[in-house]
Amino acid sequence: MAPEEELERLRAELKEKEDHVHKAAQAGLDLLNQQMDLQNKLEEQRVEMTNALEVLEQDKYSLQKEVELKTRMLESLQSDFDYMKNQQVQQVQEQQQNLERMHSTAISELNGKILRLQSSLEESLLNEKQLKHKLEIQTETLNNKMEELSALNERTQSSMTSEMIEVQMKILELENGKVELEEKLQEFQYGEQQLQLAKSSLQRHLEQVTEEKEEREKEAVSWFNALEVTNLHGKLFYQIQLDQVVQQAQDPNSKGNSLFAELEDKRAAMERQLISTKVQYQSLQKQHAFSKQQLQRMKVQIATLMQLQGSRADPAQLERLQSMLSEKNGELQNLMTKLQRLEKVEMTLKAQSANPTPAETDDGLDETYYTDLLKMKLENAVKDAERLGDELSLQRMKSLSESQRALELERKLFSSERLLKQAQSDKIKLQLRVEELQHKYEPKESKKNPPEKRKKEKLPLDVAPPSKQSPGS
Repeated sequence: MAPEEELERLRAELKEKEDHVHKAAQAGLDLLNQQMDLQNKLEEQRVEMTNALEVLEQDKYSLQKEVELKTRMLESLQSDFDYMKNQQVQQVQEQQQNLERMHSTAISELNGKILRLQSSLEESLLNEKQLKHKLEIQTETLNNKMEELSALNERTQSSMTSEMIEVQMKILELENGKVELEEKLQEFQYGEQQLQLAKSSLQRHLEQVTEEKEEREKEAVSWFNALEVTNLHGKLFYQIQLDQVVQQAQDPNSKGNSLFAELEDKRAAMERQLISTKVQYQSLQKQHAFSKQQLQRMKVQIATLMQLQGSRADPAQLERLQSMLSEKNGELQNLMTKLQRLEKVEMTLKAQSANPTPAETDDGLDETYYTDLLKMKLENAVKDAERLGDELSLQRMKSLSESQRALELERKLFSSERLLKQAQSDKIKLQLRVEELQHKYEPKESKKNPPEKRKKEKLPLDVAPPSKQSPGS
């Protein structure tokens, strides 16, 4: 009895859930119909508002054209006056700049000559000072040596023992060494002074070069400014001519007015069409918000898929690495076979050279000479075979090293691509987070400011690794 009651209870629950599902479906259908009605009403309101805005914009454009037509005459006269005035000012400025450039060039040349003469004078004075100081030191050293020599002679003539004489000689040798070291120290000091002098001259030269560079930069800036002024004057001149042509086109009494009037009408019609297009574009921006949210959700899903794909190994990459490895193993086997063949040929040639056929003694000296010549050729052939074997082994080692290097580069490339995919997915997530925060905390500013042009970001779903062949293959 209990199972039947349980079955009845479950059937009742199932029926109740089915009723709830039907009610939810009916409620969803009603909500969908209401949403469609609201969207239709919203579309009607948007069309009405767009039409009203378009009418207002067209009126605004007509008023602006009237104002432009009234102010164009005044602008044309003002531009004529400004053009003549600027032309006169430009001529005066060009003459002044030419004089300044000539003066600066002459001054820089004179400064360079003065610096060169000054450096030569300082170098000469330093050399003279060093030579005088060196002469004084050598004179003083010579006098000291003469005094020491005379004192030594006097002591030698007196009753002095041999040990004292040896000690005195050692003292003299030490003093001579000391004098030599002092001379070397003085030479080093002279060299240091000369280096300091050269450094100062180079610093002055550097300052001169820097000044010349600044002058050249100023000259380039002046030329650039003159070019800009010339371009501006040319544009102004052409603008004046264009204004005159437009005025003639708008003048009903002028000849050839029909063609320019037709062009002006076409331009005005195109501008009105542009205004209506802008108004429609601004109204369609609101509809773009919902689709943008859906696109953002899709980006989140794509970023998740990219992250999963980045953590998975590329089968094409693995297959290519395996094919490269098998190819290099085959090349290594072929090289080993060739090397064995060359070694066998070398052994055969060595055996033939070690056991030469005896020459007959009846032929005389000519046959002996011919035999020696053949032996020499055989030895040369053996040496060539050894050299070729060495070159073959060297090429084989180079090929192996290049293959290992290529495999290492492939591994690094694969790891870099995996990191790149991971970084791209992280970047997309961060961009989505930033966009969410902007929509959340800056809703008013996004409505006031017009949307900026942005590049369409293509999501690299299937990034194929670049096929790079190793140099050894």
